[in-house]
Formats: sequence, C-alpha cells, structure tokens
Amino acid sequence: MHDPEERPIESLCPSGQPSVEGAAPVAFGAVIAVLACLMAAWIAAGSIGLLAHPLRRALTLVALGAALLAPGICPSRCWPRTALTPLVAGVAAYLVFLAAPTANIMAPALVLAFLSLMAKEQNRDALQAAAVAVAVLGLYHFGRTSIPWMWLAADRAGQGFGGLVGVAIGRRMYLGATFAGLDCLIVMAVLWALYARSTSLPRAARSAYGFAAILVGHVLYLIVLSHIPHLETTLAQGSGPSFLAGLLRQAVPWNVPVLACTIQLVIAAAMLRWSRWSFLVEIEQTGRPVAWAAARLALGAAALAMALLLPVTTAFHPRPLTLEGKKIVFYEKGFLNWLKPTHDMYGRLASGMYGMLPAFVESLGARCVVSPDLSDADLNDADALVLIFPDEPWSDDQLDRIHSFVRQGGSLLVLGEHTTVDANGSNRFNEVLAPTAMRVRFDSATFAVGGWLHSYEPLQHPATAGIDDDRNEFGVVIGASVQADWPARPLLVGRWGWADHGDEASDRALMGNSRYDTPEKLGDIVLAAEQPFGKGRVVVFGDTSSLSNGINVSSHVFTSRLFAYLAGRRNAHPAWRQFVGIVVGAFLIVLLCRRSSPWRTALVAVGLSVSLMLCLAAVPTTADLLPDGRITAPNNLAYLDASGLSAYSGESWRPDGTGGLALTLMRNGYMPLSLAELTPPRLQRAGLLICGARSRGFSANEVETVEQFVERGGLLVLTIGYDRASASQSLLRRFGSGIGADDGTEPAPLGHFKSPYLEAEGQRVYVRFHAAWPVRCDDPNARVIAYGRDNQPVVVLRRVGSGKVVLIGDTFFATNQNLELEDGTPFEGLRENADFWRWLIALLRDEQVWIPPALQSAPPNDAAQEVSR
Repeated sequence: MHDPEERPIESLCPSGQPSVEGAAPVAFGAVIAVLACLMAAWIAAGSIGLLAHPLRRALTLVALGAALLAPGICPSRCWPRTALTPLVAGVAAYLVFLAAPTANIMAPALVLAFLSLMAKEQNRDALQAAAVAVAVLGLYHFGRTSIPWMWLAADRAGQGFGGLVGVAIGRRMYLGATFAGLDCLIVMAVLWALYARSTSLPRAARSAYGFAAILVGHVLYLIVLSHIPHLETTLAQGSGPSFLAGLLRQAVPWNVPVLACTIQLVIAAAMLRWSRWSFLVEIEQTGRPVAWAAARLALGAAALAMALLLPVTTAFHPRPLTLEGKKIVFYEKGFLNWLKPTHDMYGRLASGMYGMLPAFVESLGARCVVSPDLSDADLNDADALVLIFPDEPWSDDQLDRIHSFVRQGGSLLVLGEHTTVDANGSNRFNEVLAPTAMRVRFDSATFAVGGWLHSYEPLQHPATAGIDDDRNEFGVVIGASVQADWPARPLLVGRWGWADHGDEASDRALMGNSRYDTPEKLGDIVLAAEQPFGKGRVVVFGDTSSLSNGINVSSHVFTSRLFAYLAGRRNAHPAWRQFVGIVVGAFLIVLLCRRSSPWRTALVAVGLSVSLMLCLAAVPTTADLLPDGRITAPNNLAYLDASGLSAYSGESWRPDGTGGLALTLMRNGYMPLSLAELTPPRLQRAGLLICGARSRGFSANEVETVEQFVERGGLLVLTIGYDRASASQSLLRRFGSGIGADDGTEPAPLGHFKSPYLEAEGQRVYVRFHAAWPVRCDDPNARVIAYGRDNQPVVVLRRVGSGKVVLIGDTFFATNQNLELEDGTPFEGLRENADFWRWLIALLRDEQVWIPPALQSAPPNDAAQEVSR
C-alpha cells in the first residue's frame, strides 16, 4: 500500500524484479496469514465470545503460530524471515501473556507488520492493510476501556445497530458493543478502506461489492442473534444427551459472536484472494532519498511518541491513594445489619452483613462513623458518605443534606440492589440519584459465569487498574444494572451477562425469569458508574455484595482503593484527559492509515503495549492500600494465602473453599483477607498467615518474607498433605519441618479420622481430619497437638523467634468440607473443628486457654490437659 506522496517501503527480502508497477492477487499463504491474525486479534479482544483467559491466550498463540508459519509469503530464500521469526514470535507471545487485552490485540498487528516487511511485493500491501486494521482495533479497545466517553459512544453504537436491525425484522434488540459486533466492523471497515485504495483500477464496483458484503454479512449475524431466545428455549426443551446439543447449550448466546467473526473472515478472504492488489516493486533510488528517509523517520518517531503518550494521558494515575486521616460515614439504616459472625451460629447465612466493615476501614487509617440519621454533626468534615441499600423514606431535609454534602466537595457511594421498587414505582437509592444521570434499574444484572469470573471489563481507573477477575476480585454478584448517561461514566462493566428485567408479580424478590429475552440488554452491563456532581462525585453500584463480611475477604484490594478514591476528592477522568486521549488516538489512526508503514505499525503496537504496562506496573505503589492489624492488640489481621495456585477453591463456599475458615477467624476476633502475593509490606502489618498446599513453589524471596514475618512475632499455620507438599518443600525446610519421614520415603496415608487433643476427668475432645499425613519437626521442644495411628504426629507446633508455626498434615483440613458447611449443618451433630480452631487460636495468642463445651462440665475446668502418647 502506498501513498502517491511517499516512496514505497522497501522489502527486507528484495526479489530483484525490474522497476515496474503492477497488480496481482495475494498469495494463498498470505491470505492464510491475514485470516489467522484477524482471528487472533478477535480472540484476544474477546470478540468471539466468552472464553476463560488461559484458553483465550492459548487460542491467540495458535492463530499467531499459523500466521508465522504460513508458506508463500516471502521469496523462496529469505534469510531475514528465518532469523527474525523466533524473535518476533517471542515478543508476540510476551504481549499475549500480558494482563492487558489491548497488548494482547497488538500482538497480531506486530506479526502482520513483520510479515509485510518480509513479503513479496504482491503480498506486502494486503498484509500491511491487515496490520493497520488490527492496530486500529487495539487503539479502539484501549480507548473504550480508558476513555469513558468512548465507552459510552461504543455502547450507543451497539444499541443503534441492534435497534435498527431489530426494527427492520420486527424483533427488538438491546445490544452492547460486544454482541453488536463492533470489533468485527471496525477491523473490516479499516481493511475495506485500505482495500478500496490499494487494489487495481477500476475500483468503484469492487469497493461497493466489498462494502455491501460486509454490511449484509453483519446484518445476517444480527438476525441470527435476534432468534437466540427461541433457540435457547428449543435447546432447553430438547431431550437426549447429544454432544452437539450440550455444546450449543453452553455456547448460546455467549459464543454466538464467533458467527460474526466467521462471516467477516470469509468476506476478507474473498477481498484478498480474488482482487488484484496494486504494488510497486523495488525501484532505483533517485531524487531525494535522504529527504524521503528523514520524512519516514520523523513520521515513525511521531507515531511512537504518541503511542507512548496515549496511556500516560488516559490510564496513568500518579497521585497515591490514601485513607490516612480521612473520615468515612456509613448510614446505619437500610436493608442491612451490622452483625459479625458469632460462635453460636454457623453457615453462610450466619456471616452477618457489614459488621466487619468499620474495622476494615479503620485498619486502612480512616475514621469510621456509623450515622443513625446523617446529621450535620456526622457529615461535618466527612470525606465520603456511604449508603448501603437504603429502604426507608427520607426525611424532608436528609436528601438536601446529602446533595449539599456532595456539591461542597464530598463523595457519595450508593449501593443499590436488584429489582427493588415500592408501591409508587420508586426506591430510596434512585431518589438520592435524582439530580444525576444515573439510575439503578429494575432488573437483575445476571452473569454467564458465577461471580462474573473472566467476565469483567473494568475501565482504567485508580480503583480498578491492574485487578484481575479470576476469583471475583471485584466482589459483584447478582445485583441490578446501572443506567449511566452522559455526563456519568461507567466504572465497572460485566461484559458477559444480561439485564434480566424484573417482574412485580414474581415471588422471587421480584426477579425475572432468569432467561435472556429480547429486548433485555445483552452484554456490556454497567455494574458501577460515577458522575461528577458539584465539587464532589457520586459513585453508584447496582449490588451491595462487595462490602459484605464474606465477600470483602477477597474483594478488599478493590474496596480499599474505592474508599480511598472517594476520600481523595479527585476526578479520575477529567474532561481534558479524555479529550487529549481522543485527539492523540485519532492522530495515531491517521498516521497508521494515511502514511502506512510496517515499521510504523510495529512501533505503535509495541510502544502502546509497553507504555500501558508501565502505567499498570506503577499501580501497586500508588493505588494499593495496606490494612494494618497492629492498631489493635492483639494484631487482628489474618491473611489467607491465595498465591501460587492454591489448592483451595476461589469460590468461598465450594467444598474445597475457605468460606467457613474466614467466618471462624471472624468469630475469634480476626479480620481475614485473601492474599494474592506474599510481600513484606503486607505481612509486616499482619498477625496471622494461613497457607495451604499450592501448585507453584515458594520463591526464595517468599520464603524469606514468611520467615521474617514469623520471627517478628507472626503466627503461621500450614495445612499441607504429602500428596501436594512438593511445591512447599522450601518453606517447610526453612522451619525444620516436613511431611512424612526425613529419608524421602513416601509415608502411608492416614486418611480420614478423629484424634483427641484435650482431656479432663476421663472425657476427651477430638479434632477431625479430612485426609491426613504424618508430619515431622526437628525442634526437640516442638509440641505435638494431635496424633494419628501408631503415635505419628499430625499437628505440630513450634516457636520460631517471637512467633509460632503450626504444621497440619492435611491439605483440606481448613476447607468447608472439614470445618463448616454452607448450610451450617454440623458434622455428625458436632462442631469439633470449629471448637478446635477456637482453642488453637487462644493457644497461639498466649491467651487464657479456651475449653471446649464437652469439657467445661468436667470440674475443674483448668484440669483439662492435652492428650499425651
């Protein structure tokens, strides 16, 4: 592809042909490479439907590999391609594995640019056109997730496409940008524009046919999408375990967008293969080669500079977040309670709602006030006000006080809920939001995968940047969707879900039928939004779960940032940053399309990705807040290790989850939080660390960090069985411990059993094991707490420095299946392990020994002693 004002780009693999201008169809291998990279870009962008992140990355790599290995692109003897392909493949793979979809999308653009540089003349322009189209998709994706105005525009465009086709066929549709197929249209629009410019004359008819094919193909996809509710009903009513039927039930509607991509791939193949692309073979350099080279260098430098600048202007938030000295006010009233888990109630429903929240906020350095009436005294000098599911009528002056507080610079966080409406068709949280462009809808924002796993699309924001969605780190469950019109802006989006309309006649909390029906919105559901209001800002969620006792255990990184952002009184996306971002992005697109060059495309792809990752790498130092348990005596901060591919489930109430362990710790005065990375700053502020077996080994830094934590007085509990101990050997050795014999022979498993650990007056209390193994410790002063058969130690306690280490030879000892069931049902009528943890925690803290109920009646209580062997 060449501009009449610019000399053609020279190939790195010259063919030695005479200096002529001509036209020829693109080689079959080049077509395969283009199609593979287009599909790789759509897979990386999530355009083909819902995929787990590891599968998405793997498929992207497969497609890129197919492109790099495609034959017939270059001259028969092209040593630069042979030499450079491993390097380009390595860089592309690195981009694919980065935790930023924009960088993932830029990997196919880099591969196409490389192939364009290597290609024969008749293949070069088609490859470069595809490279530009993919790079533009990457820029669009970056803009949509970093510039709220662009997200709103894309969402409106998706609604428009779906609405127009729906009106034409008599089936109303309400689609987000994802299901509307905007990713496909953007790539094909750029490819078509460059195709129309670069193919041989005459072009008008060919260009018109290409445009019509793209449009008709996409309309066909939308027509199929409009019939999804009927197809879902048919599949649900179908009988028989057909493999195809089961596959369709899982794929519909979440992977239907792959149809749009497939249709457009067929059209792209036709455009590439059955059109004659004009080209210029190498010509003798005449005229002003130095001037031409300088111009190309200047344009490349400008493109790289803007690619580096774009993330800085829109996604970089250098001001540190803090809650030190801030005042957070919570409204006491609403559909809620301020209870904590207690020793007389068990199971998920006994976790209380928000009783742990004040302690959590105070551990971050803020002052917490729970206000019964939102009085002027309570709101005075407050930095943020939090309303959690308000459900009582507001007094005459309460709304005025709230709005005045925000207009004067305060921040307001409103958490609504799904399908909430009173007899007048209103609710209390929308009454608060009346002066804004945001509303909590009367629906249920319903996910495709529980907990929105692998389904979030957070906008670049101090509260969300760099947070993964592998374990529902944002904490949203089933709530309502949020209506956010300009000047409001989305903060957190659920890409793979739908807005299930409420039903006032339903006996299921007014919820709908839990099935997608048109015209319910499909895809790109706004879960949280914000809007500047006066000198302050309002943030609204359609769900209250993130702050609840049980879920904040895993969402604490996000919620701590959210509170600090609110208290910081700053705007994450001021208008000037959005405007500059749009202008810079537009200039980049112009440079890519108008003055196209493989080098320039590669520089933009790599430069934008590197700059974005550097911005995200700065997030932990500027945005992460560190809870501090040292403000209480004893230290009340407990971390549950979730790093290193833990054997525990990320879903807290699965049988192998740790929801029961978290409640057990809360009952015993701890504030349990999950820990995604073992770092000194976090552990220095904690009192207790519980590590289960993991699949990834402890690094030397992690072992040293844990050792220093214990030596300074920290308490460490390890629950590791022999079958999963290999990854933990370095940590076990550091504490002179191990599983089984020290000669390396495999021990006999002890299995499921109970062991006594206390006795008095002939009575004993027991601790139960799920699948135990014998443990060992080289400290002669170590204390054996429980034995297995043949007097083999199963639980051992030893002192290390000022702290203590407990080794339990059972990987799943602390999981729900062995500690506390979701419904609270006791194990064989007993709560032995809940009592054991209560006794053990008191022992570790050097507190007065707690005696389990079974021994409390044995006089005297202090006669209880550990069982000896």
